[in-house]
Amino acid sequence: MMFCGRMNPRTIALHAGLLLGGLGGLLAQSPPPTLRDVLDVALRRNPDIVAARVRVDSAHGEQRIARAIPNPVVNSAPNQPWQYTVSLPLDLTPQRLFRTRAAARATDAALADAADVVRQVTFSVRQAFSDVLVAEQTRELADERREIFRQLLAADSVRLRSGDLPEREITKAELELARADAELLRASAQVHASRLALQLEMGMAAPDTSFTVTGTLAYQPVTIPEDSLPMLAARRRPDLVAVQERTAQSEAIKRLAATMWIPTPQLTYSYQHGGQFARGDLFTNGSPYALGFGFTLPLFDLSGGEREKGRAGLAAAQLATTRTEAQVATDLATAIDAYHSARALAERYEGGLLDRARAVLETARYAYGTGAISLLELLDAIATWSDTRSAYYTALHDYWISVYAVERAVGMDFTS
Repeated sequence: MMFCGRMNPRTIALHAGLLLGGLGGLLAQSPPPTLRDVLDVALRRNPDIVAARVRVDSAHGEQRIARAIPNPVVNSAPNQPWQYTVSLPLDLTPQRLFRTRAAARATDAALADAADVVRQVTFSVRQAFSDVLVAEQTRELADERREIFRQLLAADSVRLRSGDLPEREITKAELELARADAELLRASAQVHASRLALQLEMGMAAPDTSFTVTGTLAYQPVTIPEDSLPMLAARRRPDLVAVQERTAQSEAIKRLAATMWIPTPQLTYSYQHGGQFARGDLFTNGSPYALGFGFTLPLFDLSGGEREKGRAGLAAAQLATTRTEAQVATDLATAIDAYHSARALAERYEGGLLDRARAVLETARYAYGTGAISLLELLDAIATWSDTRSAYYTALHDYWISVYAVERAVGMDFTS
């Protein structure tokens, strides 16, 4: 059905609101993103990755410039008779070879730089995602702790009215409940901060504190081929590939500077309107057409500055390669050490330490309800259970971050 004529502005606003509301409802019904979903968004929208791709496009443009054939130059001389000339540089010297080679290596280096940005952003997104999970678990723990003290205060209030409990115990329980409330507020603020940090890595233009994700902090063994890691890192680390390509680029630039004394010849084609060139010449023979040659004579500038600059650039590139190789080895050793310690701690918690702390808490709560233990003993059991769970979540968080750090140090994934 089609409606004609002008619509009331209120009607237009109502229809627009219904449309946007329907879209918002559809978006709200979509499940929270997983780590894979978050990574996909970040790889498309992260500003650092977008900027790296722009630099790759710029390098491609520079490569096209280096490969371009020079345009001919057309001249006319208003003389008696008129002369028209077309000059074309013959760009066939070794300078073209080394110029295009240097531009190609620069493009390869830009591509490796973009891959290195992806490597770094991938680690940052995974770390931020894990931060969100551990922050949400910490808030859940704080909420459970607050509920325990709320139930404790309610039960102790009944015991106080019946005369089975001194008033100082109620005061102590109220103080612990107030601390639990403050701890819950801090945990909620940390959840909001971690969500905003994750959305910033994703390249979201309008971060929202209500943004949620799908995932859990759970221990899962990851197979890492430790004996092959140095070889894999030497071959796969994009920052190392980038400096190696820049060394090759500097070598080409150095050789280009060494050949700049070779002049680029120019071929000239002339036409004389209304007249003829002199007879007996090799390229004219009395016709109105003539061929000529020309080149730059290296008399004053012998390209000494270019050669010195090329040598310095190559030395700097070789130094950067050596430094990056040392950085790769250091990153790998540090990541492996952190992985071993984090895995050992996580496996210890997985051995039943968390269950034992929970059992101690339940036993203490029951014993306190029967009057078998004091409030201080119950508070100690609650603190032990809370600290154990908090340390458990932190250990799982650190374990996965250590796995991601090994992947970053090597330049390849073991978890996907």
